[in-house]
Amino acid sequence: MKKSGEDSNDNRKQAPEPSLPSWRSVQMAGPSSQSAVGSISRPPMLGGKTGSASMLSSNNDVIDKSSFFKAAATSESKQSAAGPKTTGDDANVKSNWNPIQIHPVPAFYPLERSSRVVAEDFAAIAERLSEANRVLSVHADYDDATASAHLTTSEGVEMHLSLWKTTGQGHKQGIVVELQRRKGDSIAFHRYSRFILDAAVGDFDPEQHVSTNGTDLDLIYSNKIQRMLTMEQKDAANDEENAIIALEIAHGLLMKDRMDARRLGLESLCLLTDPNKTGADTAFLASHVVLLGCTPDDESKQEGALVFNDAPFREIRETIISLIQLRRIGEGEGFDDTPHSETEEHITGLHNLALAVLANALDCIENEEGQDSEPEEVHRKPRARTESAASICDSLLNHANDSTKKELMSTLINELSKAENKPHNACLSAKSIGTLCRASDEARKRAKELGAKNVVQTALEVGTRTHLKLQTECEKVAEVLTRVESDDQQE
Repeated sequence: MKKSGEDSNDNRKQAPEPSLPSWRSVQMAGPSSQSAVGSISRPPMLGGKTGSASMLSSNNDVIDKSSFFKAAATSESKQSAAGPKTTGDDANVKSNWNPIQIHPVPAFYPLERSSRVVAEDFAAIAERLSEANRVLSVHADYDDATASAHLTTSEGVEMHLSLWKTTGQGHKQGIVVELQRRKGDSIAFHRYSRFILDAAVGDFDPEQHVSTNGTDLDLIYSNKIQRMLTMEQKDAANDEENAIIALEIAHGLLMKDRMDARRLGLESLCLLTDPNKTGADTAFLASHVVLLGCTPDDESKQEGALVFNDAPFREIRETIISLIQLRRIGEGEGFDDTPHSETEEHITGLHNLALAVLANALDCIENEEGQDSEPEEVHRKPRARTESAASICDSLLNHANDSTKKELMSTLINELSKAENKPHNACLSAKSIGTLCRASDEARKRAKELGAKNVVQTALEVGTRTHLKLQTECEKVAEVLTRVESDDQQE
């Protein structure tokens, strides 16, 4: 019996051990282990096998990401030593974008629908795209090493432009021009993308575009809307009341402590001060509020007419001046302008919108007579004209100096000096400087003392190379300052 018990114990000891799970691993880059992995066939794609050892190894399942841009970095150092190159038939014309090398479309990379395949040399394509960005006044930050560019429009739409090389079997050989929307209004993005992609394939004529549409892309659609508005019978009293209500709503948004509400309020003011989008009467009233902090005095008002409180309008003017001069709203602390600041992106957008509101308001006051002469079949009551453009500009400059202890003209000239990095802000500043100098003798004198002519000349060179709107506004300012100097010499 004892022996049989011992045998049963021995049997339990010899029970099989439980099996362990087996694991499979994939190497991303390792030449020594490539032979151990089998070859798997792939479906045809644009970014198929290139045959280059620096891009993909002989094994299709191992992607060497570390050496993807290695060749570009080496070529970039050689190109920098050789100096900038020229493209096109005219060797004297330098393109703003000179890609060194075009990379194939990466494996498993989904191309955007906003892309084109062009069977042409990449240097000619880059030159056409660079010229289109200049004519459309799109700020472009080009990267020659990766054949890409970061684009920013005046509306704040951010896009990414890339050039790729097609090498897949069964696909058209050429250069892929891809445009991605990273931020901003999708409708504005598609408006710009059509022109940019047309330029890539050679269907965009810069001279014809400027002669047909001018420098303002929004003006094409604004004119159509304006013609529709003029066909309707409008009541001037209701228009004024609606404009006042809209300004009070914008004031309420500006006074909130949320960044999105403040941005929405400034965008509303941009629309209200633009006569091409809201009409001449509404734009004049809103511009008067922005520049003077009150509604225009209307001598034709009868007894019983609505009386509005001007306190919100004064706060609107203070907010615009504070954002332009001090980069803040009210008495709060200023925002840090460092690139990695948490609120830097928000305050930069608010600062740009404030410059746009000021430029629109000044332009509306200056061109008031031209807007009045436009034929409109409307029941219009007499518009108040108690102050001239010169007195409004002088009042704005004096109030800005008293409230912020900084000169508004000096701030605008300083903004214009940053045209290389912030051409959109520089364009708006040049527009405001031009209006102030044309309307006010004191503004012209102060601009001359602050050395505006040299700053304008430098910004004009930047605009000539990269930004058509900036070039146009700087030419207007330079003409005014030159005329002032000639008049002083004659006296």
